[in-house]
Amino acid sequence: MSINSETDAKAILAQLREADLKLNRPIIQVAMQSESKTRVEAFNKARSQIAVQIREIENRTISELLTGLKSNEASLQKGIDNLNREIETANNIAKITQAIDKILSIVTAVLSPTRGIESRKLYALLVGIDKYPNPNHCLQGCVNDITAIEEYLNERFDKEEYQLHLQTLKDEQATREAIINGFRNHLCQAGRDDVVLFYYSGHGSQESAPKEFWQIEPDGLDETLVCYDSRTENGWDLADKELAKLITEVGEKDPHITLILDCCHSGSGSRDQMEKAKERRLDTDKRSRPLDSFIFKLEDLEKLSGTRDPEKHSTGWKIPTGRHVLLAACRDYETAKEYPGKFRGYFSYFLMDTLAKANGKLTYRDLFARTNAIVRSERPDQSPQLEVNHIEDGNKFFLDGAIAEVESYFIVNHDKTSAWVIEGGAVHGVQPPKNGETTLLALFKFDANNDDLRDPSKSVGTAKVTDVLPTKSKIDIDIEGVENLSTDTTFKAVVTSLPLPPLGVYFEGDEAGVNLAREHLKIAGLDSKPSAYVREPEDIDNAEFRLLCRNNQYIITRPTDERPLVAQIDGYTPDNADKAIKRLEHIARWTTITQLANTSATQIKAADMKMELIFADEDLSQSQQMRLQYKYQDGKWQNPEFKLKLTNTTNKPLYCALVNLSDSFSISAPFFTTGSVRLEKGQEAYALDGEELVLQVPDKYWEQGITEYKDVIKLIVSNNEFDARLLNQDKLDAPRPTTKDIESSNQSSLERLMNRTQNREIRAKSEAVSFDDWYAEEITITTVRPLDSTPVSQEQERQLATGVILQPHPSLIANVRLTTLPQVSQYLGNKIVPPILRENPEVIQPFQFTTSRGTDPGLSVLELTEVADYAIVTSDAPLKLLVDRQLANNEYLLAVGYDGEFFLPLGSGKATTNGKIEIELERLPAPVSEGERSLQGSIRIFFQKVISQGLGREFNCDRLSYFLSEQTTVGLEALVTAIRLQK
Repeated sequence: MSINSETDAKAILAQLREADLKLNRPIIQVAMQSESKTRVEAFNKARSQIAVQIREIENRTISELLTGLKSNEASLQKGIDNLNREIETANNIAKITQAIDKILSIVTAVLSPTRGIESRKLYALLVGIDKYPNPNHCLQGCVNDITAIEEYLNERFDKEEYQLHLQTLKDEQATREAIINGFRNHLCQAGRDDVVLFYYSGHGSQESAPKEFWQIEPDGLDETLVCYDSRTENGWDLADKELAKLITEVGEKDPHITLILDCCHSGSGSRDQMEKAKERRLDTDKRSRPLDSFIFKLEDLEKLSGTRDPEKHSTGWKIPTGRHVLLAACRDYETAKEYPGKFRGYFSYFLMDTLAKANGKLTYRDLFARTNAIVRSERPDQSPQLEVNHIEDGNKFFLDGAIAEVESYFIVNHDKTSAWVIEGGAVHGVQPPKNGETTLLALFKFDANNDDLRDPSKSVGTAKVTDVLPTKSKIDIDIEGVENLSTDTTFKAVVTSLPLPPLGVYFEGDEAGVNLAREHLKIAGLDSKPSAYVREPEDIDNAEFRLLCRNNQYIITRPTDERPLVAQIDGYTPDNADKAIKRLEHIARWTTITQLANTSATQIKAADMKMELIFADEDLSQSQQMRLQYKYQDGKWQNPEFKLKLTNTTNKPLYCALVNLSDSFSISAPFFTTGSVRLEKGQEAYALDGEELVLQVPDKYWEQGITEYKDVIKLIVSNNEFDARLLNQDKLDAPRPTTKDIESSNQSSLERLMNRTQNREIRAKSEAVSFDDWYAEEITITTVRPLDSTPVSQEQERQLATGVILQPHPSLIANVRLTTLPQVSQYLGNKIVPPILRENPEVIQPFQFTTSRGTDPGLSVLELTEVADYAIVTSDAPLKLLVDRQLANNEYLLAVGYDGEFFLPLGSGKATTNGKIEIELERLPAPVSEGERSLQGSIRIFFQKVISQGLGREFNCDRLSYFLSEQTTVGLEALVTAIRLQK
């Protein structure tokens, strides 16, 4: 049927009215026969919705009907979906089904010729590789990452506006040829209004670049993705320039392109002995790759290669062509880790967690902000990245809005597995039961409206989640007075309580200390019951933290890091064991609140409350990494300052609050005089009444050489008033308030949840008077307070940090200080140490001058600025440092620098007779700025520890010095070869 004239249109409208009338009779018949009043009411409601749409169409002009009814199409489709849902529970009542089918066929006839605009298409190529041909290369979580995004897209894409076209390549399917064909044969189908997603989860790496590339890649290396067959005899990686070529081809018709890469190609070479998280990076492929193995012509090399400025490509993936958005797992000098115990990538896990918990559309900046905050709270050494080659694209919706919004409730019905279920699962953010905690729901009649769903008095029963599947969850239902609930009953359900499981802490080390801690864990809760915040898992893979009992000390660390998160506690005594458990509970509460998010189908969107950070002297509104650095002005360091503004962008009142979670595990809500502030339509509010927020690295940390301090600012938005001060938590070791000190009206489900995060043993007797709709997001701000530079003296020693002394030099004119990898990476990118020094962590490891806390990157770089003549440092006039650290008899230091073209060996360090380290720098590299040589640039020197344990003969510092005579990267290669030969 088609509409070509006014007569055709009127004929169709007449048929719609006739079918509407005919629908009355079967509904009445069923009402007389059926025992389920609820189902009849539901059919009546669905029918009335269609009737409304019919009247809406009648009110349109014929020209509007002929040119397209996109707005009506969406509304009609919603009515169709409701009818379809009811058909599924109709028990094969033929007359109703026929009547509904009649309505649907006519609606389809009306809409099909008037679309005008075809549905947009979403083309996705998903690649996950766990099982590489070499068993030593295998991973565990990559296929799971791809399965998760596949399930998410299938369930959550907007079926009204988009058609989904998926291609997945897993393990042996993901050959180099298959991935290239996936781009050219699948993704290249995308047109101007379509959306493209390429998601890769597997190993990244580097490869030796042909000499013809060296003008573009001065380090002689390409960044790569490792395909399934890349490291076989005739196989090659997929180079970054090839990826750029493929993106160019996909972008010819100008679709919206998104790239997600959960892998890494570089890293600093660090590997903790306790580290169980696998890195998604393989060693550099050093084979000579022929030019004809690349998928582009040599004359295209320049345009397929990005700038050498590291600030422009923090991920290291230089893809300058094709308008796209790139989300990557980490910075170019970091490694992407797998999540032990979950068999997922850290980045992919929390990216999908953020998407699942969001109701529909998130901008890339919002998606990145939460993912980055949560990943960095779990892994301080992994910083996800967002890169756009058009800055405004960061404010676009993820996948250009292809994710549908969801209802503010879950549908409850009895499915074919003979279980009661809600139509919401893992892809909707529903959390599985864990350690006795689960999601609780209130049940309502199916015809309940949105106001009813927020009123506990209208609830007909409760339910709890017993198992979570990808798209649905099994529940147990409890309705007072009802034992045998009819299986044809349908409900609506809203979440009333979220699971807050205790965090896993792995106990390890001296038996005396471990046993004392375990005893106190058993009685740490209310009334001497076990702790409600901390539990001890069977293995470290399921732990979020670790309690090390070593050398008569209690040390709290992350599972994969030896560095303490807080000060050590000396002595295995009952009081100290109790203090250790209390600190762990304190950290557990902080972690829970950091990750707190609403997993129910909230109708509050990220865009409903706009949060702006306003700076007086610079615009950081588009910054992906919120790193705020002290500025040196008027002879002293000035703290970073900004104003924080909230704006209600909706047409309804909303309540909001801001919570600060500091790096010292305190929690406060000082931004407004009350626990939350009410904002009307379009209204604004400034934190602290418009005063500047001043960030700092506390003096006590800075004086220890800790130069970075993180704050998480959490925004909470609700439809009801709440008091965010319920989340307040003092600094570590401060007395906890008793139950009498806790004041809360417990008037809303959100306040009750907040109270539980801090007082999990306490349960309010009264029921909440409202079920809140709420939303939370967070941003992480890293405050950077560099150490002071000091001039090199010709006569006096200079203290660079506690225990680090710079010896005088007779001729060198320069300023010098110690700094961190993140602070220099913006200038050098991953040009920190050559790959050959990263690939043998058993014998070559990064060296830090100070022992930092677990949330700080540590001082590991010597930086020289305003260097008058770098060539003045020679083997006859070396620059020396004395470090109050110890080296074992089989350990030595190697100093390395990058001069804009080559990595150079610069000097060495060895243990002194009095238990310190003496470092001699026999040369300095040329200063570098923006990745290239520059007289106005700086010199950064990195230090590697060489471990000769197990070598066939002594590999001493004199032999290290021998290799320093070669002033190119060749000297480093010869050095590492010599070490390898002696292993």
